[in-house]
Amino acid sequence: MAVEINSLSSGNLKGTGDSGLVTRSGLPGGKRSATSTTSTRKDRFNMTGSAGKLLELEGRIAQMPIVDGQKVEAVKLALANGSFTIDPQTAADKMLAMELSLP
Repeated sequence: MAVEINSLSSGNLKGTGDSGLVTRSGLPGGKRSATSTTSTRKDRFNMTGSAGKLLELEGRIAQMPIVDGQKVEAVKLALANGSFTIDPQTAADKMLAMELSLP
């Protein structure tokens, strides 16, 4: 992702806004008073193709369900009919691996 900001200095940051003009609430009709101005140069933002693809993937992942519903239903069915089996060694190994991965 490429970002290019032109002519940004502390002097340009004072009184910045949409048009560089300060709105005075005491003026009739919310008229703007030209008490502060800023540069009219525009900053530029350029997103690379890779960044665009990452944003697209992020959106697709956000829409995916967190839980695999088909797997949950299969386990429920296996538990209900008594065909679900647990391998104690595999379960212990996975629990130990998870414990060791924690900080």
